[in-house]
Amino acid sequence: MGCNSWGSTALVFFWSTIALSLIQVSLGSKARHFRWEVEYMYRSPDCLEHVVMGINGQFPGPTIRAKAGDTIVVHLTNKLHTEGVVIHWHGIRQ
Repeated sequence: MGCNSWGSTALVFFWSTIALSLIQVSLGSKARHFRWEVEYMYRSPDCLEHVVMGINGQFPGPTIRAKAGDTIVVHLTNKLHTEGVVIHWHGIRQ
């Protein structure tokens, strides 16, 4: 009977830990909203000034900081009059 009691206690501890982790993630998570305006600007990324695409007057674009469980919402305004915009991210798991 001692083995069954230990197994039951370990199982309750395991599921309690999982439940507490999920509650912490859901309570601490939030929607993070960003407003981006993509437009042409003059910069010198390679020491020669030329037209680049910037976001909110920045090149490279702004950094998004978030925590696990957060929802990222980017409201984008395309001010490039001659082409469309596609945004993708590098270096992170999504």
